[in-house]
Amino acid sequence: MKTPLNYKNIKKIGLVSRQNSNLDEEILFLKDIFEQKNIELLLEKTSSKTINLAKFELEELFVQSDFVISLGGDGTLISLCRKACEYNKALLGINAGNLGFLTDFKTSEARAFFDDFFEGKFRIEKPFLLEVNFILKDGQSLSKTAFNDVVFFRNSQKSMAHIEVLRNSSVFNEYSGDGLVIASPAGSTAYNLSANGPIVYTLAEVFILTPVCSHSLTQRPVVLPRGFELEVRTKDCLICIDGQENFKSGDFESIKIKLSDKSVSLIHPQNRDYFQILKEKLHWGK
Repeated sequence: MKTPLNYKNIKKIGLVSRQNSNLDEEILFLKDIFEQKNIELLLEKTSSKTINLAKFELEELFVQSDFVISLGGDGTLISLCRKACEYNKALLGINAGNLGFLTDFKTSEARAFFDDFFEGKFRIEKPFLLEVNFILKDGQSLSKTAFNDVVFFRNSQKSMAHIEVLRNSSVFNEYSGDGLVIASPAGSTAYNLSANGPIVYTLAEVFILTPVCSHSLTQRPVVLPRGFELEVRTKDCLICIDGQENFKSGDFESIKIKLSDKSVSLIHPQNRDYFQILKEKLHWGK
C-alpha cells in the first residue's frame, strides 16, 4: 500500500501529547532517539510547558512535519485523525493511556520500533472515515468527518429519542430509545461495542447502525456497505461526533451520513495482529 511518507528522508517529526498530562519524560526519551538520527522533534504548543523545543499550533505542526506522533491513548489519536486526513500526513500512536486499540506500543518500546521503522519495517493501514453532511434549514450544508462514530443521544431524561432513518427518500428504519450509534469499522470497538454492536475489521468498507437501549426488542445492529447514504431525521437529539463535537438536531433539517472516500494513514509495527489485539484487550478465551 502506498504510504504518504518517505521513511528514508524524514527530517521533522511532530508530536502531540495527551491534554492535561505531564509526559515530559516520555517526550525527552523520544527526542533523544530522533537526535541520534539527525531528526528534529517538533511539539504542539500545549504538549509541554518546560521542554525547549520548537512549538507550533496544530495546523502548522502538520504542515511542518513529515508525520505526527500521538502520545497518549486512543482518544488523543482519534482527535488528530481528521486533521491528519486533511493534511495527508501519517499518524503514529504511542500509548501513554489505558485501553489502546489503536496505539500499539509504549514509549519504552519506541527505540526498537524506530530501529525497524527507519529500515522500512512498518505497516500503514488506512481505515475510512464517515462523511457527515448537516442540512441546514435554509438548504445550505455543513460537512464533517468522523473517525469513530456519530452518536444521536436523547435530549431529555423524561422522553425517548425518536429517530427516523431514510435511504433513497424511503424510510429505512425508525428507532425509539436512548439513541443511535452510527460507527465506522475503526469505531466498532468504541461506543458501538458498549452498545452491543458488532466488532468489524478496521479496513472493511462498511459502516454500522446500532440502537442504544431500544424501546423495541426487535431492533438490532445493521452493517451496511459502501454506497449506502442514509438520511437521519430527528428533532429531539444531541449529536456527538467522535465524542468531541456536539450539535443539536433541532438546528438542522436533516443529517446525511455515509462511508467517506477519505481515509487516515496510521503507522503500525510490521508484526501488528489486529485479532491478537482484540484477544488481549477483550480477554477472549479467559
